[in-house]
Amino acid sequence: MKKNKKSFTYLLIAFLLLLIVYPNVSLNGAKEGINLWLFIVVPSLFPFFVINDILMAINVPENIAMLFTPIVKKFFNASGYGAYAFIMSIFSGYPSGAKIVRDLIKGNKISPKEGQRILTFSSTSGPLFIIGAVGYGMLKSNIAGYVLYVSHILGAVLNGILFRFIIKKENKNNIYSNPCTLKDYSPFEIFAISIKDSLITCGLIGGYIIFFSVIIYLLREIQYFKIIEIFLKKYLHISNFYALTISNLLEASLEISNGSKIISALNNSFIYKLYLLSFIIAFSGISIIGQVSGIINKTGINIKLYILSKISHGAFSCLSCCLLVNLFKINFSVFNNTIYSIELSEIFLIEIFLMIIWIFIALNQIKKVLIK
Repeated sequence: MKKNKKSFTYLLIAFLLLLIVYPNVSLNGAKEGINLWLFIVVPSLFPFFVINDILMAINVPENIAMLFTPIVKKFFNASGYGAYAFIMSIFSGYPSGAKIVRDLIKGNKISPKEGQRILTFSSTSGPLFIIGAVGYGMLKSNIAGYVLYVSHILGAVLNGILFRFIIKKENKNNIYSNPCTLKDYSPFEIFAISIKDSLITCGLIGGYIIFFSVIIYLLREIQYFKIIEIFLKKYLHISNFYALTISNLLEASLEISNGSKIISALNNSFIYKLYLLSFIIAFSGISIIGQVSGIINKTGINIKLYILSKISHGAFSCLSCCLLVNLFKINFSVFNNTIYSIELSEIFLIEIFLMIIWIFIALNQIKKVLIK
């Protein structure tokens, strides 16, 4: 424990020295982080956070859990609340799954142990980022985006199945003795509270994004990843190709958006880059893991086990991507992207539209169940 504190202290001192030596670099990194947070993350996540809080207040997750408990119990050894967290996560992306699980634990809907299981398959990226930003924006191929998205979801499902056997023992005691509920509030009060809580969560996420953006800029300035590449080649006698790949993966693992750009720009085969992207997107990056850690703080969820689940999610997604490409013999070069092109804003609208349809279908099914 003392060694860890010492190492952390040294890292902080080194970081402070870099801030002093490279103030302009730090400022540019902070600006980049603010732009990413303010113009991309907040517009895409904030509406979903508000909608989730309202749905939680009117007990929609509880009703949906009634429908999906048999199938979720069978595959993931969790209650139907896992289905709600999973569906919301695959629509809205990181780190909404963590927020939903936290809210379910705080509301006494699930135990921390069950929350840990649910998080193994409900911490996912969304279609706006995978299909829009990575597929169409970075790889210039919507088909690649769809392959990445499907393999990402398949990887999450396989990950959840794996961890049902790892996280076995159920903890019946919830650390929140007084469940959080808004059912006694008026609709306007519920809306106001939802906005306030969502803004706080978005602010927390913004802090992590800006902080890691500064770190990335500083590490680039001192050629940190280039030094790692040289070390691997000179002292461990690793070939140029693998040394470059490892250093790029290490840089990519810090932050998912920046990491996807790095991998997309590699001078490797398209399929090879696709496999690497499937792993990195599922792993999510240190920045997202930090955001999740802040969100699930004091919920009883083990962050080390969560990190392990993200590594295995990356492995399953990479495997799924490999199987999809080889089983269906997908040839990415035959697709004309001008025909299949779609704007990011359109993908965002499609997300919202599909989620609204899903909510209406779920509510309709709930009515049928209640009538019976």
